Amino acid sequence: MRSIDAVITWVDGSDEDYKKKIENHLTTSTNYKKQYLQANEIEYCVKSILKFAPFVRRIFIVTDNQKPSFNGLKDLIVSKKVKVVDHKEIFKGYEKYLPTFNIRSIDAVLHRIEDLSEMFVYFNDDVFLINKIREEDWFVENKVVLIGKWAKSYSINPIKVLSEKFKKVFGLRPSFNASQSKAANLSGFKKEYFKSYHTARPQIKSLIKEFYHKNPESLIDQIKYRFRHYNQFMPYSLCWHLLIKENRAIIKGVKELKEIQQTQNLNAKQLISILEKLDDTKEVKYLNIQDLNYADKDVFMIFDKWMRKKLQG
Repeated sequence: MRSIDAVITWVDGSDEDYKKKIENHLTTSTNYKKQYLQANEIEYCVKSILKFAPFVRRIFIVTDNQKPSFNGLKDLIVSKKVKVVDHKEIFKGYEKYLPTFNIRSIDAVLHRIEDLSEMFVYFNDDVFLINKIREEDWFVENKVVLIGKWAKSYSINPIKVLSEKFKKVFGLRPSFNASQSKAANLSGFKKEYFKSYHTARPQIKSLIKEFYHKNPESLIDQIKYRFRHYNQFMPYSLCWHLLIKENRAIIKGVKELKEIQQTQNLNAKQLISILEKLDDTKEVKYLNIQDLNYADKDVFMIFDKWMRKKLQG
């Protein structure tokens, strides 16, 4: 069996030192954003990988001078099943771009994690496994399994072009999909891009490393922004498009993924209905629940109880 690692990016925005650090670098009067807070997601993420993908060799948690805290983590670190990696390690040689609060800058240097396996899977901390995963769900021989679908490139879609200009003028958050489209353009795809969702993302380390070796300016242009910027591409998407270009991708639809968006707008009854449907299917392997830190307390408690039962059962 090949070595496959998992990499999770995580931050605890409730930490006072972190809050002070980020506020010191805000260039506007924008208040500290609740989006940086967390709600046990890292525990769910780590334990779901351990349970449903036990073949994973090691789980790397990438963070900024912090250490998550949950039951069992200490033993996992001692056993070397889990390792906490600081930004300083992966930004070695590029320390002037730290601190960074930009996931798209951080993602661009994940391949620099020491002792990272050639094949690894990238997770945001709000992505969880909820059913059994096989190695072949991520890697088949020298190919990578991708979940998503094709969409028209932003650069040739007039509505999207106007939307991006509007966001820039009003300082709105850079688009998730637009950054994927930029990654496609960078890889040579001009008319369309492979649109991904919030799920587990298989990656090939040497392919990423080779691209930045040949295009060092692309890496600098990516990591120089402390906060998300319209000029940035999506790093994991860059890898995916390079794989597609080399005919090293197996494309799946999105049936194995369930995204729960805008959790703050859900009431308890609605969430229970969603979770009951997930209990009735083995098809869905990946669950993404967004903005759990915004959810009402009763909604959070329902999800917490459901997820812990899933991890134990």
